Amino acid sequence: MRLLRRHWFIFDACQRREVKGDGVVGEQPTLAPGDIHKYMSATDIRSGVGKMLGYYTMERLDTKELVRVRIPSFTMLAPYLLN
Repeated sequence: MRLLRRHWFIFDACQRREVKGDGVVGEQPTLAPGDIHKYMSATDIRSGVGKMLGYYTMERLDTKELVRVRIPSFTMLAPYLLN
C-alpha cells in the first residue's frame, strides 16, 4: 500500500477546519503488510482544546485500487492546560 493523500477535520471552540493534501509531511510512504510509518505534525488550536479525525487515501500497489483508511477522532489539549 502507498499513502497517497490525507483528509483531516480539525475542531476547537473557535473554529472548524478541513485540511486536504498529498501524503503526510511531504512523504507518500509505501507500506508492506505489518509495516508502520511514524511521523510528527502539528496544527494550531486557538482555544487550547480540540479534536481531529479524518482518513488517509491509500493505493494498493498490485491492483491500483484506492482504499480509504478511517482515522478515529482524538482529543488535543495544549500542554499549558495540564498545570
